[in-house]
Amino acid sequence: MTTKEKATRTRHVRIEIREATEDDLDDIVDLWELLVEHHQAYSEHFKLARDGRRKWAAYLEEKFTEKSTKLIVADEDGELVGFMLCLMSSGRPVFSEKNVGVVSDAYVVKHRRKKGVMREMLVVALRWFHKNKIRAAEVSVSAANLEARTAWAQLGFKPLMVRKRLLLDDFPAKAMIESKKKNSKKRVTRKKQK
Repeated sequence: MTTKEKATRTRHVRIEIREATEDDLDDIVDLWELLVEHHQAYSEHFKLARDGRRKWAAYLEEKFTEKSTKLIVADEDGELVGFMLCLMSSGRPVFSEKNVGVVSDAYVVKHRRKKGVMREMLVVALRWFHKNKIRAAEVSVSAANLEARTAWAQLGFKPLMVRKRLLLDDFPAKAMIESKKKNSKKRVTRKKQK
């Protein structure tokens, strides 16, 4: 193949955004494992359990059959270059917004990022959420993953909650745990209202 043919072929890349099939599940698990490796670069807390891949594969297979799940893939000439796992989440009875759409997991291979692949998968997800009377979509992003935080912000997602973590083996938690018992017996009193 000549350089000109390669250049022409590169320019005419066709990526199909479609609903996943059962035949795609193994490839999606491979992409998910790349997502985990990507997160491990940000924090050791993303280290997989010994059987993590197997458990997530079983979880994906179970979710794949549920009506409250939509699994979207980006297919480039028969090779998956991205996926998005979307869930309809219910069970928020204390809030007026009882149901929410969740982008549970999403990944695009490095050489296809910043080319609109994630946006096109999200379009399919948002249409599905809307069709199912979902009024809001949420995604969780690693705080250290600036690239993903920026990408989701550009797609219109805004911060709602901030999830924080405290390691019990580190200061200050360790100091609190090891503090003298007498400190834990302090009484909290309230002033009486008149």
